[in-house]
Amino acid sequence: MLKRSRTFSQMPPYCLPRGFTLIELLVVIAVIAILPSLLLPTLTSAKDRGVRIQCLSNLKQLQAGWHLYLLENADFMPPNPGNGMAGSPPGCWVVGTAFDVSPTNIQNGFQWPYNPSLGIYHCPADKSLANNNSTLRLRSYSLLDFLGLPVGWLGGIYTDRDKLKGCDLRNTASVMGFACENEDSIEDGAFGQYPSPNSQWLNLPSSRHNQGSCFSFTDGHTEYWKWKAGNLKFLGRPQNAGASDLPDLRRVQAALPDP
Repeated sequence: MLKRSRTFSQMPPYCLPRGFTLIELLVVIAVIAILPSLLLPTLTSAKDRGVRIQCLSNLKQLQAGWHLYLLENADFMPPNPGNGMAGSPPGCWVVGTAFDVSPTNIQNGFQWPYNPSLGIYHCPADKSLANNNSTLRLRSYSLLDFLGLPVGWLGGIYTDRDKLKGCDLRNTASVMGFACENEDSIEDGAFGQYPSPNSQWLNLPSSRHNQGSCFSFTDGHTEYWKWKAGNLKFLGRPQNAGASDLPDLRRVQAALPDP
């Protein structure tokens, strides 16, 4: 004869299926709550690193376009005289200011034929707005002012550092090309800096890459620099460096062309 199976009520207590206790449920909920806080910094760091890599890629492409200009123009650099808030005049690597809504001032620049994509001119971490206060700016990068600067443009100051041809440069691996500039500092296409021992910032590099900035160099490579002072704040032009950001200024000044 077939034996009838036992019901739950007929089973011994130790054989009954056991559910979660309140403490076990609380532990599970606590683990689930903690996991996002543990994973978020890793995800944020990976996102920041991806944005920084894209910025470095943009700078590398701009520097490559700059080199192509030299090759097709008898080693002369694209002109780079700046007029501050008045912008770069016609005939420069870019024209106008970084606040311009229209892309024509980039497209009319001498470098456009070598970098004909607007995305290359904008840092993906730059959220600053154009003059219309509704659209993102089209340009986040500036070219070091001593490169392509006509001799005497600054009234005869530091003319021994003004370079017009590629062959004028020494130690190209240590000479800055393009800079990811601070959104409150950028205007014309020139990244202006005074040489040491001057202790003033003329233009300020950005801090939007985890308290650092990205640069290209005239040999074609790019670098990410983390600032000792943390986030650099633009307070006006020129801006005196303090004890915290003076080492950062000196690092930038060391990347200027030799006299």
